[in-house]
Amino acid sequence: MELTFTAAAKDKLAKYMQPNSKILLSLDDGVGPFSNVGVCSLDTAFQLIFVDKGLAIPDYDESIETELGTIYYKGYSKQYLNDHMQLDFKSNFQTMPLSGEGELLDSNIVVLDLSKQAI
Repeated sequence: MELTFTAAAKDKLAKYMQPNSKILLSLDDGVGPFSNVGVCSLDTAFQLIFVDKGLAIPDYDESIETELGTIYYKGYSKQYLNDHMQLDFKSNFQTMPLSGEGELLDSNIVVLDLSKQAI
């Protein structure tokens, strides 16, 4: 599996990138400490969450090596992902769409910086 970032997405995410953080691509499905309520519709919703590097993340049992570093995800959420994905930032709408292999996976990934919070 591959996840790339456009220049616009890298610029948008630069303020979150810290050496003491790790990145989660989290399916917002109500499972785990970062997902309070799952999505009750026919679409999928993802969050890009920055957490403290020392935080235990047992729900995030798979990972993708990217140009921004290792990104962890829930293994069972792979069914909603593609082999070749791209995260972009659309400044005109202030959205971060995640696309893959000719389809839109999520029209606006939510970015959360929880790296300084105790969970």
